[in-house]
Amino acid sequence: MTHSVIITSTLLLASLLTTGAAFHSSEVAQAGTAAGWTSAAVTEQIPKSAAKLLWQINNDGQGMYADGQQTSRGLVFYTSGSTLRAADIATGHLKWSYKNGTYPQIITNNSVFFITGEGELVKVAADTGKVLWKVKAAKAPIEVGAQARLISGVIYFANESGGIAAYNPVTGAKMWENPTIPMYAGSLNGIYNGTLLASSTVDNIRSQFFGLDSATGKLRWRTEGLYSFAGYRDVRILLRESNAAAVKAPTSKSAPGYLMTLVSMDVATGKITSRENYQPLKDVVKLYNNRMMIQGSSVYSVDGNVDQSELYLTRFTLGKPTDTATTSYASYGNWLAGPTDGRVFFQKDQQIQSVTIADKTVVTFMHPASPVIHLQKIGKAVYAGFENGDFSIMHADTGALLGTLKLHAQLYGRISVVNGTVLIPTDQKLFAVSLPQELR
Repeated sequence: MTHSVIITSTLLLASLLTTGAAFHSSEVAQAGTAAGWTSAAVTEQIPKSAAKLLWQINNDGQGMYADGQQTSRGLVFYTSGSTLRAADIATGHLKWSYKNGTYPQIITNNSVFFITGEGELVKVAADTGKVLWKVKAAKAPIEVGAQARLISGVIYFANESGGIAAYNPVTGAKMWENPTIPMYAGSLNGIYNGTLLASSTVDNIRSQFFGLDSATGKLRWRTEGLYSFAGYRDVRILLRESNAAAVKAPTSKSAPGYLMTLVSMDVATGKITSRENYQPLKDVVKLYNNRMMIQGSSVYSVDGNVDQSELYLTRFTLGKPTDTATTSYASYGNWLAGPTDGRVFFQKDQQIQSVTIADKTVVTFMHPASPVIHLQKIGKAVYAGFENGDFSIMHADTGALLGTLKLHAQLYGRISVVNGTVLIPTDQKLFAVSLPQELR
């Protein structure tokens, strides 16, 4: 049975104004109680409490898809004017900068690692920007796809022109290098049972996976196919097979297939050991997978049609490719985010709802009516950016709208909250907003 929690209190959506004029990349826009911010809690049409836009800084949009730790030592990092900059989270004041530095690849509690336009891999102290070491990791100019990851206490560096290298994160000493691994549009997937898994494209359709000895960089195996990395389970690498495998040639006719096909690859040899087909379909020609998540024994697949904008969520049970083990959430509308903390977020007829996986409890959210372009749950808060330029903070448990602001953003990065300050990276600016009192 589905239970609903619907918030019916009258909401005041006052006219929203953007505060501050244009600022140079090195300047910070300061504000007290922001003119563009209004509370959703209404008493005689007067906001119960006004939130504060603390500051905003122009940036150039690097790091929009960055995962992992976003801040360190009370500082937040961004790029502008071909310069990596560190700003105080509380004030937005610039603390240090590094010319020709790109957005950090790795942020730890004490250090920041990034790549320069000259192909240097650099480690600096997070609080001061002092250079601790730098090494020449690639030939200049550096490719957009250059990347570094800290895995099991080692920094692995890959460059789109080819090659993978391992560095000691303390000293910067090169531990090994294998220049023969092609890494165009590549990824460093992780280390599994002593094998470093890397992948790249062959022809923008087929992918190739490489298993390297993580201690020496020696190539153990290579596997090619219509695959994307899905996860790791029980000494098996899980790959998702593309629907292109079912469509033999470009055609306007229908082609039968499956919503999802998972294959298992032996981590020691790279050999495909099994294949599981989930949910047969009459036509997969226009089906595409947006993403998938594996949580425990559940596999969540987000899929759509190439001619439509909506995305739909389906849950499968790993190892049980039968219709009885399948749950479709299509009736809730367009998938937005999740599962996060056991909840998934959807939008239907411009109405946001969250659905609890365990018992299908529904929470309905109040917000300005517009398609959502970004949604993220952190603790008791739900943060949402809308197509019309609005940004809202809502209570995750009640759906109450706690405040909304005109940010005019069309692309959001990963939002983070530090000591009561909400950091909102967008394609043009980095915003800092005070966390509403109801969420403290």
